[in-house]
Amino acid sequence: MVREVEADVRMGFPGTWRWRTVFLLPDLYAWTIYTTGEPDHYVTDGRTTRAFVGSRLVSEESGRTALRTHARFTAVQNLDVLLLPGVAVEALAAGDLPAGAAAGLSVVFADDGARYRLGFDGEDRLVYVAGELALPPFAEGQVEARVTEFTRAWGLELPSRTTYRIGERLLSEERTLAVCLEPAGVDAAAFATPATLPVCDVSPAS
Repeated sequence: MVREVEADVRMGFPGTWRWRTVFLLPDLYAWTIYTTGEPDHYVTDGRTTRAFVGSRLVSEESGRTALRTHARFTAVQNLDVLLLPGVAVEALAAGDLPAGAAAGLSVVFADDGARYRLGFDGEDRLVYVAGELALPPFAEGQVEARVTEFTRAWGLELPSRTTYRIGERLLSEERTLAVCLEPAGVDAAAFATPATLPVCDVSPAS
């Protein structure tokens, strides 16, 4: 999935930001932040995370990195990862449901013990995700994502507006500008450099 996003950011460097995310199951992820100069790219192939300014590689890090927490959070939001081996899924008891949810799931990953809590509305749409997310140096911990609007596209109900909080602090309010599902030619090799990442200009309302 490729998403173009506009976000009202409230922590770190507050303001209106534009970025693109690219995700491929199970843990390949790229985050491109548009700036007044060259874009900043953060790319992980599931093992190594690389940072680029424009096309220039500026850092490389292996192991569990902040970006990998984004990949895992996104994988949970997209739900497909819940069917993979090593992921334990249980229904939440009524008393453990997030506010406003009609049903929910507890998700635990065997590889690192990461835990997530999911909430669904009465139409079985995912409206709430809580789990570990790292945004160094500004925030790290249990982040709650709550979907407040949906748009029907690609035959699916896709989130079009999502609010992120850590504790009582508002992190950002995110609006989807464009979304592409399963763009042609995207595989693990696309996550090597920014030049091989796909782009998307398809409105979710189209």
